[in-house]
Order: sequence, then C-alpha cells, then structure tokens
Amino acid sequence: ALLDFLKASKIPVAGIGLGPVHKKHVTQASVMVEKAREYAVMLCFDVKIDKDAMEMAEEMGIKVFTADIIYHLFDQFTAHSKEISEQKRKDQAPLAVFPCVLRMLKGAVINKREPLIIGVDVVEGQLHTGTPVCVVKTNPETKVREIVSLGKVVSMEKNHKHMDIVRKGESAGGVAIRIDCASYENPKTYGRHFDDSDDIYSLISRSSIDVLKESFRKDLSKEEWALVVKLKKTLNIS
Repeated sequence: ALLDFLKASKIPVAGIGLGPVHKKHVTQASVMVEKAREYAVMLCFDVKIDKDAMEMAEEMGIKVFTADIIYHLFDQFTAHSKEISEQKRKDQAPLAVFPCVLRMLKGAVINKREPLIIGVDVVEGQLHTGTPVCVVKTNPETKVREIVSLGKVVSMEKNHKHMDIVRKGESAGGVAIRIDCASYENPKTYGRHFDDSDDIYSLISRSSIDVLKESFRKDLSKEEWALVVKLKKTLNIS
C-alpha cells in the first residue's frame, strides 16, 4: 500500500528494505540530499531504527518518519511535502512572473514619465504587483521587432482601493498602475516609447516560466497556460 501511494503521487523511490534500519540504509538515502532534498526521506513502517542510524540521518539532513500504522506514514510524509512546497513557493515568489496582457484606457495617463502612472484593463491573464512589463515595437528603420521594457508594476489601485492581484474580468472601469523603471535602465516615456495603441505584456522569461511550472502550476488556469505559450512567441522565448 505504501509503494502504491508513492507511485500514485509520482514520488521517486530509491530503495526498499526489510527489517531494522541501519547506517547503510541512511547512506543509500543520502544521495537524495543533493539531488532533491524534499525527497531525502526514510519512511519506516513498523521497524526498529538503530540509534547510530538515527543520529547519522539527523547529521545528514535526512528526515526519518516512523509509524506502526501505514496511514500515519502517509500523513507524516504528506505534511512534510506540503511544508516543503509552501517554503519553496515563498522563496520563489519574487521570481514568479504571471502571464498577462494589459490594454491602456484611452486618455488614462496620470504621469507620462518615471514613474509611469496609467490606467489599464487586464484583457488576459492576471496582473500581480511586482510584475515587469513591456511593449513590443517595430523599429521603423530596421523593421526589426524590439522588446521595450517599461519597468515593474509597483502598485495598483481600483476604485481607490489597493490591489495586489487583478485578473481578467476584474478590472471593469480600469486599474491605475504605477510602473517604476530600474535604476540601470533608461526611463520610458508615454508618447515616445509607447502609447495607448500598444498592448502591454508581462515580461516573462524562460526562468520565470520554470518557476511557475515548479511551484505555481495550479495557480494558473488552462487559458492562462495557453497565454504563456502565446507570450513565448511574442517575446521570442525559446
């Protein structure tokens, strides 16, 4: 039953043993400490654990769960996995860039230059505070498409209420966003670098997509994952 549970959960099993747990078993499990620390775990069902083996496991950072009832092992491992996942989400949150497409509201320009403050509608995806955004322009001389970074959305307001996330369909009447430019980039100006005819995209990257897949997969709908594919093409991400 334990192996069935691990297989159904797509959890890799490095080895199986019968009888008391010794240091050699800990050594076998230690390979996962470097490969995937969340799976550096020993599930010990109704067996004795040698004292030296337990001390060795603690020193090496290997979690050892014991129980006389198999479902208690399930519960312990599930709780451990959840804790690891939540910590990983917390650590990776600053690196996650969610897909979105914004459209400016006509005439909704509060500040034209650093910081940019404009009114937008979220026409696709979900906009989060902290999202880097850009427009795609075609150079009139070279005819080459260029990605123009506008900066990072540092705050959003809807009906004078601060918002952290605005999804498609939630921005009726518009959302005022403030975009700050990084100190190492040249500030962009409305009317010169972009205007209200340009769609504004979240500036996703290969690494940010990987973060979404690893820790935020369930936070995106099928439609939003399709948008990720669309943005990859728009932003020339391989």
